[in-house]
Amino acid sequence: MSVKGKMLRMLSGFLKEATIRSVEEVGSDFRRVVLSGEGLPTPEPGSKVQVLLPADEVRTWSPIASSDGLVLLGYVHAPGPGGAWMRSVKVGERVHFAGPQRSLVLPPGSIILVGDETSVAVAAGYETQSRGRVIAAIFEAGNPSGTLEAATAVGLRAVHTASRGDHPAMLEAIVQARASSAEATIALTGGSELVLAIREGLRARGLSDITTKTYWIPGRSGLD
Repeated sequence: MSVKGKMLRMLSGFLKEATIRSVEEVGSDFRRVVLSGEGLPTPEPGSKVQVLLPADEVRTWSPIASSDGLVLLGYVHAPGPGGAWMRSVKVGERVHFAGPQRSLVLPPGSIILVGDETSVAVAAGYETQSRGRVIAAIFEAGNPSGTLEAATAVGLRAVHTASRGDHPAMLEAIVQARASSAEATIALTGGSELVLAIREGLRARGLSDITTKTYWIPGRSGLD
């Protein structure tokens, strides 16, 4: 039980409520969970929702707007309560959550979105708002083919995946994407180690106009 969870439970009357409408396996590593209910807001790209889980834990996801409802794309191998909930959640269950709230705010125009498994949904949110806006989605992953499958399933098109720690391959993909669109915003997201490594690598290549958003730190729960 977390302090944030206790506070949200105390304020549960002010939380939004939804029903799990559908749960779909997306490849071997992700689940697409659709929330439905009266008056659910349409999330802006880059926003977040904080879900009150059993045992009063709280975990954050980047929602994706959909005509089906509010979509959460969850990485099922994530450690802790968030991953456990994603693996076990069933159709018909009720969910309480706060948000959507602003999280990753990017300027208008093309985007090069870089991250890990926790970043696929935020990239999909921006692409859903405006097709072709994400000119490159570049992810490191424990299972690159599984992450590619999930990214494609939620509407991303120009996707590059690399094995965990293969930062040279990621940097090369970023540089190539930026060469094709000099005005594109580079957004680094995901784990702290990845964000720091890629940021330093890009700076070494003369690219310093970078937006960063760290979602998690090894050994700690999510930051946002």
